[in-house]
Amino acid sequence: MNNKPMDPRFASPSRSKTTIEKSVVDHELTLTRFTEYHAWLMAIAFFTAAFTIYSYFNITLITVLQTSKIFAFLGATGFLAAYLIRKPLRLSIADGLFYNLFGTAPIGLALMLAINAQCNQTYTETYRVVGNEPGGNEYTCILENNALEPYWHIRNLDRSETNSRGTVLEFSFCDGRLGFQVMQSRELK
Repeated sequence: MNNKPMDPRFASPSRSKTTIEKSVVDHELTLTRFTEYHAWLMAIAFFTAAFTIYSYFNITLITVLQTSKIFAFLGATGFLAAYLIRKPLRLSIADGLFYNLFGTAPIGLALMLAINAQCNQTYTETYRVVGNEPGGNEYTCILENNALEPYWHIRNLDRSETNSRGTVLEFSFCDGRLGFQVMQSRELK
């Protein structure tokens, strides 16, 4: 009888099949763990970006339409990049849409608004209040000559801010790094 070890190329198929199945199962478990961590990371990034956008949008003189256009541009640019390099990254088109709708576009917009808010020199603008529109817990002030009309979020005052019967609304603004004015403070006098 021959006591030489068997050549691995001629090993029984059942043994190699078991090894392959174990390898596939380990790979699937690793992918599942990676996908779960990735989903949590994406969720945290999305909610952080959404909070940042909400915070900086309320102090920036930018309209909802302008913000939407920037968001769409960032999303489309990111999707195009993901589409062009999807094969090496093994991304589907749906993955590219998902990553850009909930990742690239919100994070990019949040960074843009945060960078714009970094400014130094402030100046004051004063407007006479000619009326207000109640809405929920806030009032939207109507200013003389429809000043700041497209920026309703800048003219919204809480009920606590409107307790005084002031007739003049004073804003402190600064010019943002990306060209949008940023409200530093607001006071009803």
